[in-house]
Amino acid sequence: KLPETETTANELISKLKQQSEDNREKNLQTIKTQTAINDQSASFGPFDRSVIILNTDGKTFTVLENPQAMRLKKAGFIQDRRFVIQPTQQDLNDALENSGGGIGGFFKGLLFGTTQEE
Repeated sequence: KLPETETTANELISKLKQQSEDNREKNLQTIKTQTAINDQSASFGPFDRSVIILNTDGKTFTVLENPQAMRLKKAGFIQDRRFVIQPTQQDLNDALENSGGGIGGFFKGLLFGTTQEE
């Protein structure tokens, strides 16, 4: 029984070593991601026109303009500065286009009344 117990112990040790390596890589990625999120304020101040959003892969980011990010958030793509659904390029382009908002839309509404989109 001794060789059998030794084999089982070696298998367990190998499994634990692999699990430790997997966890190490996962933890390093988590640290990199969290550091990038925390350092965002150094690159993008409170009055900056851009914001970074973590992609669904959990590793990369997308830089968006604030109004674009807000439109995507309202559409359900973003929660807590992370994409819950990765938008297509068309979704990003559509959210970037001005949909009558902003100062121009405000003055247009004052002068011509609010129009309903069909």
